Amino acid sequence: MQSIVYAYRMTQFTTETLEFIREELNSCIPQLSINCVIFRFDGEALQVAVVQQVHADMWTIPGGFVRQTEDIDLAAKRILFEQTQLDNLLLSQFGTFGAAQREFAQEISRFSTLGFPEELIKWISQRFVTIGYYSIVGQEQIGLETGPFFKEVKWINVLESDHLAMDHPQLVSEALLTLRSELQSRPLITNFMPEIFTIPELQKLFEAILGRPVDRGNFRQRILKSKILIKIGQSKEKTGSRPPILYKLNEKKYLDSLTQDVKLGF
Repeated sequence: MQSIVYAYRMTQFTTETLEFIREELNSCIPQLSINCVIFRFDGEALQVAVVQQVHADMWTIPGGFVRQTEDIDLAAKRILFEQTQLDNLLLSQFGTFGAAQREFAQEISRFSTLGFPEELIKWISQRFVTIGYYSIVGQEQIGLETGPFFKEVKWINVLESDHLAMDHPQLVSEALLTLRSELQSRPLITNFMPEIFTIPELQKLFEAILGRPVDRGNFRQRILKSKILIKIGQSKEKTGSRPPILYKLNEKKYLDSLTQDVKLGF
């Protein structure tokens, strides 16, 4: 079965596949789509999950259509799982995108080279309003798997998202703006960081999200003053003149800081 799937990935859609796509599109709400921006911090850079379309060398963020009988939140989870195998994520809406000229007929026309029927090309070439969702996965989430209608799924540096197809660079930018605005109002550190970390590692996360350098001394001073960290000892690994100090989050103080007027001011 897997070899058959890969065969039509690289050549043309089979009759059975086209019939499946036709039935699926007929069950969906016309001109409404969902796109998901999934962030991950690998310890050095902020990343997003992207998929490569089967019909062309075109990379996008995960996305798809909403079935007539489906809640939009459930549709977002289904689409994300089908295209990345990521499951049980907390997805939050970050915007709705519905410019009058939001259609991508030029990119979608590439389907015709794979024997895609004109009626289906016309359906997906219409103007679409898309609902944007975003979520976060931890550093331990490395492997991604995609479904049969995509060649590949992978993590890329968020700075490389300008090369994505359609208006997906804009969607990633808007999701990133939301992430930045929620840095001190939602428990993002809990989602991004491992249980144990150093202050320099935490600083790298803040810099990756903010998209700019943060003064090391100021960061350390303000983080320690906030009392959201618990010192647990020194690392056995020596990276300089002395081993780095390890910390973990003080969950209560961290969550309290998000509900209070605590401004770290980086």
